Amino acid sequence: MSTDLSTPVLLRRIAQLEATVGRLSEDLGTLRSAVSKHGLQLPRTRGVRARVAHADSAAADNLHAQATGGLVGATARGEAARVQWVKDGLVVPGEQLAQAWGLTRQALAPAADRGEVFAVKVGNRLYYPEAFLGMDREAVAAICRALGDLGASEKLMFWLREHGALAGKSVAAALEAGTALAKVERLAAAWARERGASRVAAAA
Repeated sequence: MSTDLSTPVLLRRIAQLEATVGRLSEDLGTLRSAVSKHGLQLPRTRGVRARVAHADSAAADNLHAQATGGLVGATARGEAARVQWVKDGLVVPGEQLAQAWGLTRQALAPAADRGEVFAVKVGNRLYYPEAFLGMDREAVAAICRALGDLGASEKLMFWLREHGALAGKSVAAALEAGTALAKVERLAAAWARERGASRVAAAA
């Protein structure tokens, strides 16, 4: 990112970064809630606010260096978060999902190509949401199709989040409680539109 930019452009980019950080913080809260429900303890994050304030100051002083370092750091943190998803059981290997659904692992790839499931890549392996295990394949497929072409992490957040529109339940819990599949599909489509619009705005 070049630092030879006008003040309005820099301010706009800063606002876009702040919006992105806000969405990431929201997603982190969802993940923390999901992990807590598994009875697991999260490491303490003392000094986070101070580090964020320092990062904001550094960004103002040297936007280019901060952007470069931030990207590398964010990539490392993203991979660490994915590894933690595996450890916490929020995602499971393809073999486990295939067995639950009575399929071969190889059958999951065509389903993913059709948009009926999705996987997150951790290291060199693909993992699927643990919520899929106890669900009907057709219901999973309908909801995943409604999520469109969002990234796997954004789709996973949808499955993990407790949605106000679903009486404060996750997707799997809401369906198990008798919520109509069509209602969840509409919510998924709205989620996809909102996230897609946010992504387009940030790229503008």
